[in-house]
Amino acid sequence: SLLGFFGRVNYSYDNRYMITATIRRDGTSRFSKNKWGLFPAVALGWNIANEPWLKDNKTLSTMKLRLSWGQTGQQDLNEGNYPTLATYYTNLAGSKYYFGDKLITPMSALGFNEELKWETTTTYNIGLDLGFWNDRLTFGVEAYYRKTTDLINKIPVPALANLTNWLTTNIGDLENKGVEVEMNAIAIDTKDWSWTIGANVAYNNNKITKLNMSENDKSGVATGGISGGVGNTVQMHQVGYPTSAFYVYEQVYDAEGRPIEGEYVDRDGNGIINDDDRYFYKKADADVLMGLTSKVTYKKCDFGMSFRASLNNYVYNAVEAGKSNVSATNIYSGESWHNVTNMVLDKNWQTVSGIDALSDYFIQNASFLKCDNITLGYSFDKLFGRNISGRAYLTAQNVFTITDYKGLDPEINGGYDGNIYPRPFVGIFGLSLNF
Repeated sequence: SLLGFFGRVNYSYDNRYMITATIRRDGTSRFSKNKWGLFPAVALGWNIANEPWLKDNKTLSTMKLRLSWGQTGQQDLNEGNYPTLATYYTNLAGSKYYFGDKLITPMSALGFNEELKWETTTTYNIGLDLGFWNDRLTFGVEAYYRKTTDLINKIPVPALANLTNWLTTNIGDLENKGVEVEMNAIAIDTKDWSWTIGANVAYNNNKITKLNMSENDKSGVATGGISGGVGNTVQMHQVGYPTSAFYVYEQVYDAEGRPIEGEYVDRDGNGIINDDDRYFYKKADADVLMGLTSKVTYKKCDFGMSFRASLNNYVYNAVEAGKSNVSATNIYSGESWHNVTNMVLDKNWQTVSGIDALSDYFIQNASFLKCDNITLGYSFDKLFGRNISGRAYLTAQNVFTITDYKGLDPEINGGYDGNIYPRPFVGIFGLSLNF
């Protein structure tokens, strides 16, 4: 359960200088010793366009400078709701033992961490809003720095140090830096025609700055488990790198650019390909996200479209990795053939070992441009001569995707693509009536 208290103070002077201060005190039943967290915030605004020396400006309608600082808390866990309490679970019904002359089902203790506390994110923002010609054209630009401390994650623990191999704890710090730009315009505004356009671009870079209790500890935390090889993981949290960066082997290619089966770069030069030869290569999160919307109206008709783009996001193509063994003994079993995708044929690999499954060949650029929505509508005041107004519309969703990614869908959260079902194209006809 979650309980919180919230307070806010707003003050404005002459519609030029503004300040807002808030404070939250949140509590959660998931923690024991550290149930409560205090999270303040303050925002300052300067409405420059209302200064006397700009009031008569006919071109500049809005000019506002914004500064803010604030903290938020996070108490979501990877699994389980009570990792700070000593809990037990009952063994399976078949796991019974004799205690004296009685047969009982034993109970086992679970690992716990009573010191677990709130993950805290501190954000600094600076922004500038501009509007021209009575806000017919507006711009907004914002830069931010975000520092997250006491990250909640699961880490391996030494044997006998707790009643589990993996423990939920506060392990480190993460920083995000970014810039966001937004534009909105009324391109046409006449009696019969109107056209509005909106666009935004966001750049973000994240980096882990601390991961363990020791400031000098460079050990990583493995993540991103894959099906190829028992216990294999394809990603790693490591200080100095983005979250969930891919941690793989460097593939060797032939003269025609095809990956050579079982051949990888011996990065440490010891003549053996092992875990020491893995390296950090790319990341799942995009560097740049973009959006574009457009709506045109002519009298009672309207037509709108929306697009999204993601640049430099990478994906581990688990579908290709899992089906790359095209040897006859592997694809034929009993009286049936296993399905083979076109993307694996050119390599013609006859085996896929645990090392092969961690090749950087399977880390693929998944940048994309998507048309999310197209809508055509018609509004009316009277239907069949009666006093019934409304709107009829046709909508298409997930219209098309432009990408070089080899899998079904480049939009993969977390960077692991085991997807074998495509997103559907959806067509909708709608009618709304007002009586």
